[in-house]
Amino acid sequence: MIEITTTNKILKTNKHFVNHFLEMKSKNSKNTAIAYKNDILEFFNVNEIEVLTINDFIKVNFINAEEYILELTKKGLSSATINRKISSLSSIYNWLMKFNDNASGKALIMFNPFTNLKEERPVINSKETQFLTKEECEKLLNSFNINDLLQLRNKTIIALALTTALRKSEIINIKIKDVTTSGEYDIIKVIRKGGKNDLVKLQKGVKNLIEQYVLQSGRDFIVNQDDYLFIGHSNRNNISAKLSPNTLNYMIDKVCKDVGITKKICFHSTRHTAITLAIVNGANIHNVKELAGHANISTTNRYIHNINKLKNSATDSILFEAI
Repeated sequence: MIEITTTNKILKTNKHFVNHFLEMKSKNSKNTAIAYKNDILEFFNVNEIEVLTINDFIKVNFINAEEYILELTKKGLSSATINRKISSLSSIYNWLMKFNDNASGKALIMFNPFTNLKEERPVINSKETQFLTKEECEKLLNSFNINDLLQLRNKTIIALALTTALRKSEIINIKIKDVTTSGEYDIIKVIRKGGKNDLVKLQKGVKNLIEQYVLQSGRDFIVNQDDYLFIGHSNRNNISAKLSPNTLNYMIDKVCKDVGITKKICFHSTRHTAITLAIVNGANIHNVKELAGHANISTTNRYIHNINKLKNSATDSILFEAI
């Protein structure tokens, strides 16, 4: 039987109940678990998870949840950030509500104070992610001097992103051994959002860039197979740690500015670009879903809707001879 003891630890595993919750979340995404941990620590205003007790969670009520939203709003946090924090707290309460004792009919937690906050939560301002045209992609890719190791790495990352629609987390976690073949195809093994393993087909030109980058960085596909594919470089010395998501955002922003692209581009824009270009060029929606790694085809359909909205816009019927 699994139960939480009076010492706030899970019986049998002897783990603090919040750490057990975070460990379960980390199975799907370590980044999600880290975000949950930070949100829980912030709400309860503590520095360590271990000091939290079941009673700390029991004492929180709906008013506390409302006040927390007001506090975050006054700090100027974005609506998306506030909603994420509330979702984190709601998630652990939902998990705690699963602990029911059949023998006594008692529940550990009766209510989730963060569950009915639809009116209190700020409305997320959904901004369309900017994407690059095919011409802008060509301009970016032609701007690199591949004799320079850092520029070769950056070109390889962008070429990979623009042809596979991989997410930042998927790219930075690729290891050299993940670049392989499946039958006659060059592929990369990736871990998708949610921890799902997937195979992504590589274009020949991108595979050549990867091979050139590995060689120029002084590594070998066999000897260094456990290295992260993309690593830091300082004065041509390798820093074996994987890149951070912020590095990719900084890199794409700088490269776009260097070539005169004035759109507000972040690294996620490369993913949006790859999906959009695939649809524009006639790719089947189910193939695009697989390319994007979408769990639900309705997510892919949103891209098609946005493209069709522009393609079949009513503005095309408003014509003036003077223009």
